[in-house]
Amino acid sequence: MPDPDPRISRATRIRFGAFELNTGTGQFYAHGIPVKLQGKPLQVLEALLEKPGELVTRKELCERLWPAGTFVDFDSGINTATNRLRAALGDSAEAARYIETLPRLGYRFICPISDAEQDKADKPLPDKRTSRLIRNWLTRRPATGISVAVSMISVALLFLYLRQSQAEGHTKYGPSFHQLSFRSGTIGAARFLPGSKGAIFSVMEEDARWQTAAVNLDGSASRNLAFAAGLLASVSQQGKLALLAKSFSSEGKAIRLTSVSQIGGLIQSLADGTRSADWLPSGKELAVVRDHGAETLVEFPLGHVVYSSRGRLDCLRVSPGGDRIAFLEHPVRDDDGGYVRIVDLQARTRALTKVWSSAAGLAWSPSGDEVWFTASTRGAARELYAVSSTRRLRQISHAPSSLRLFDISSTGQVLIAVEDSLATMAAQLAGETGETDVSDLDGSHVDGMSKDGELVLFTEGGSAGGEHYSAYTLDRKTGRPVRFAAGRGLALSPDKRSALTIDPQDRTRLTLTVIKTGESRQILGNGYAYQWAKFLPDGRRLLVGGAFPQEPLTMCEQSLAGGKPVPLSGSPYMDYVEISPDGSKIAGFAGSQVTVFDVNSRVSRPLALGDAALPLAWSGDGKDLFLLMGRGAPYRIARVDLATGRTTDWKTIAPKETPGFAGLTAAVAAPEAGAYAYTAQQNLSRLYLVEGW
Repeated sequence: MPDPDPRISRATRIRFGAFELNTGTGQFYAHGIPVKLQGKPLQVLEALLEKPGELVTRKELCERLWPAGTFVDFDSGINTATNRLRAALGDSAEAARYIETLPRLGYRFICPISDAEQDKADKPLPDKRTSRLIRNWLTRRPATGISVAVSMISVALLFLYLRQSQAEGHTKYGPSFHQLSFRSGTIGAARFLPGSKGAIFSVMEEDARWQTAAVNLDGSASRNLAFAAGLLASVSQQGKLALLAKSFSSEGKAIRLTSVSQIGGLIQSLADGTRSADWLPSGKELAVVRDHGAETLVEFPLGHVVYSSRGRLDCLRVSPGGDRIAFLEHPVRDDDGGYVRIVDLQARTRALTKVWSSAAGLAWSPSGDEVWFTASTRGAARELYAVSSTRRLRQISHAPSSLRLFDISSTGQVLIAVEDSLATMAAQLAGETGETDVSDLDGSHVDGMSKDGELVLFTEGGSAGGEHYSAYTLDRKTGRPVRFAAGRGLALSPDKRSALTIDPQDRTRLTLTVIKTGESRQILGNGYAYQWAKFLPDGRRLLVGGAFPQEPLTMCEQSLAGGKPVPLSGSPYMDYVEISPDGSKIAGFAGSQVTVFDVNSRVSRPLALGDAALPLAWSGDGKDLFLLMGRGAPYRIARVDLATGRTTDWKTIAPKETPGFAGLTAAVAAPEAGAYAYTAQQNLSRLYLVEGW
């Protein structure tokens, strides 16, 4: 194998494909956009680039990634780091473009690389004499047929030259990105101010509250807007802000829509139960997404219902002409997979796209001819797309970093966030005295725990999990995660032998898989579209949530042997359900509050908790309910005596608050075993003004 090119070995900026690495600073770029690459994947990339085309052994990587004396599962650690690197590059082991796997030996970097600085220096530019000759040919008046022909040839050559130069310039420079935010955190919303001279955006603070700030488009100055409490929803053409603020009471959680001028003043309360909102062009009315029991309604304008959904709706935007609205619809209420839908003032509606693995961020083009949105076909690394009203789809961006679209100005400027998201999982299993990070890849989402606290069910929903996700178990005895099926994990059987999963792209059936052997069979919904499923205590029946076509969401019982789901009479629809050990009571989230349904008496009882709460488990005797409570770290797992209403703390969860900590997204518990597990979400966002798309 020949020695590496010495020009490359001395390079500080190495380019390969659409990517670039600054070896001096560790900064990584995709299409000129800075992308966060974690420590271990970055070290793997550096090792491979030092020996392009050559084998880098697993032993070499172990010595580089972990200092002597470190005790870890090296094989699993290398696999995880390499998988995360491949996810960042959009690469795969099966069809490698960058990293080739040499089984049992190591890896080899197979993409050609170059010195980015030298490439720039080597690029020829047209000299002044050439430019002058071309200009003279264009301005000269031809006198003969020959000169006309020569002139036409010259014009053609000039046209080709300009087209080539333009193409080369776009490839090299692409759209221009101007960073507007520099603090670590999760950016939840951003909009242009009237006249596009500035922007306003909301960032989640450490106390899980939103802080809204205004910034100049040149990034020269920014200021916090102390009067703007809540998450920014919209900015009118007259400069009025619409904000969404959470409020908690004994009746549960509500989200209130308010409005205020961009310079402060009187805060006006507009509506409760609002999830998304946008001003109409007049600035006098709003279109909103609101909760209505188990359904979600679209009001266009406020008070006039034009659409209802059993899923979750967000990113509502009014068209420039004010005659249509677009939004993202998520069929599964606790999953960000979704598609683009539009509705007009006459309530005529249609879906414009397929269901994407992840969809977040939407805006109309200035002309109103297209809806731009950010979505991904697998994992959470979203890219920018545009779709017309005739469903013509085109891709605008090609980058491994995850993007989230916020706004497009009337002149075509774009507000977009470059995001680095990571879902990590921590657990304290039976017999353990402290928490352990048990994350596997980049999107570990906990779904269930056995009653003895020995086995955890979780889903890998990130890039490494694939388009249809991957279901895993973690056994305390082995300490190793094991993938047993494709799909999203739903529930463990009482005997721990089997698990339920669902394909996020097909909610008409469940899959029951024997964990040890991988043997599986389908459970059909017979027209029922599932939201979730749980085993009833006897292990032979299921409690499921979902809906039949054109019918409201309903909880049903269904036999594992098959058959049509049968509605559970008298019960409200609930999400995040937990079933008591004897099956006589069901706790869940109904509307905006925790509710307990008595199966025997058919009576529903809302719990007055006065805080954000999520049911986790029942006590062994079925008298107490355990709930995750709190609005930010530290969280509490509280034990509620249903007979007396007395609440006591059982566990305190204080996840490490890294930059961009966005809270807990899921939790499970096995109180009798003293065990629990949870998923913590980390979102690091940087807001950019983009020109040239």
